[in-house]
Amino acid sequence: MEQRRYKDIVAFKWGQNAPLAFHARNLEVAEISEDTWASMEDAAKSTEAGHELAIWESDANPDVKSGKLEPGIRSLTINVTQICNLKCTYCAAGGDGTYGEAQTKINVEKTLPQLQFFLERLPANSNFRITFLGGEPLLYPEGIQEIANYVRLMAAGRNIRPQFSIVTNGTLMNEKTLSVLKNIKANITISLDGPASINDKARPTKNGTGSTELVIEGLKLLSTARESLGRLTLHGVFNSDNMNLVSAYDFYREFDVDKYEFTYSVADNDEASNKEFVQQMNHIAKKAFTLGGETELRKIGAFDQYFSALDNQQQTENYCGAGKSFLMVDAKNNLFTCPWEVGNKAEQVGQGSHLDLEKLEQYQSPLIEKNSCQSCWARYLCGGGCMFIHKQSTGNKHQKDGQFCYRTRSLISTALLYYKISRESC
Repeated sequence: MEQRRYKDIVAFKWGQNAPLAFHARNLEVAEISEDTWASMEDAAKSTEAGHELAIWESDANPDVKSGKLEPGIRSLTINVTQICNLKCTYCAAGGDGTYGEAQTKINVEKTLPQLQFFLERLPANSNFRITFLGGEPLLYPEGIQEIANYVRLMAAGRNIRPQFSIVTNGTLMNEKTLSVLKNIKANITISLDGPASINDKARPTKNGTGSTELVIEGLKLLSTARESLGRLTLHGVFNSDNMNLVSAYDFYREFDVDKYEFTYSVADNDEASNKEFVQQMNHIAKKAFTLGGETELRKIGAFDQYFSALDNQQQTENYCGAGKSFLMVDAKNNLFTCPWEVGNKAEQVGQGSHLDLEKLEQYQSPLIEKNSCQSCWARYLCGGGCMFIHKQSTGNKHQKDGQFCYRTRSLISTALLYYKISRESC
């Protein structure tokens, strides 16, 4: 693939195919002529094609939607436990799901007033999202149910629309836990790194046995209640010890799920593995598109996200809502801006219903500004990148990790190619 750029327009050419151009601000994708492609090589040379390119570049599309986030916390992730029944080799939660401080279960009596604090500050007709996390959250299904019941009670009459999600290792599915998940119509993300030959090594139980068979049994149980549940996603983490994304994709397709997520480990910073991850994602994209076109490709979360942004011409100015629209509640009701920062006192921004407004003020500017992304052609599809990953690599959450940027721009380039092909066939 060859790439050229003129200000906020980037263009790509794959082999003998016609060049594809992307307008970074307007989120527009278009095929361009060979003359226009040639004009991008020498912008100083005056040509008709170059003139037309300059007009397009300067255009401001009124249909583009701003990515600025409205102030106010509308999403919470809650560690209902900080213990786990697995011992994943790459666990970033203290190595055992405890974040360095085990907590069997969250104190619901302390959590409800905390939820009330945030709910009372929401305007009517708002969405309010809660994600249950751990440790392993299904070690405490009773707490999940109590919290969900309270949120629904508080939301009634104000037209606040609560939505519940859970991230689980999938090994504790039974009639009791399924009943809770059905009751709250949970969106469910199950961590699974591939077939047993891979997953059992990466995600063993605490006694060292494999966990994959338990997950498969759990997926079978979930399949009996699909109409009573929300979205079902399989999520794998990949690093230098496991770059078998294609094997994971083939395995995921055996199950009745809605989405697949492929994540490069936040703890990995290996250039060769980073490039291999991108290559494997490109293999998966090609395979998915061949098998089922846009529908199958968009079962892969990253590509669905980019397609949606392009269709809606929705800019993203923040990779996530950390400190703006989102906060993390640990199992002791401490507040953080990111799940990965739990236990890091320097990153704590509150406790219970008390917020450190001075600390939170530091998060209010758009990440594409804080992270100096103004010149990047991918900024409005990326949103400045993950602050935690940046900090892991560079020591500063606002100093970009070059490998993250490479990975993101590469996947966006792939998404643009398939977006163009898909829209041509409409």
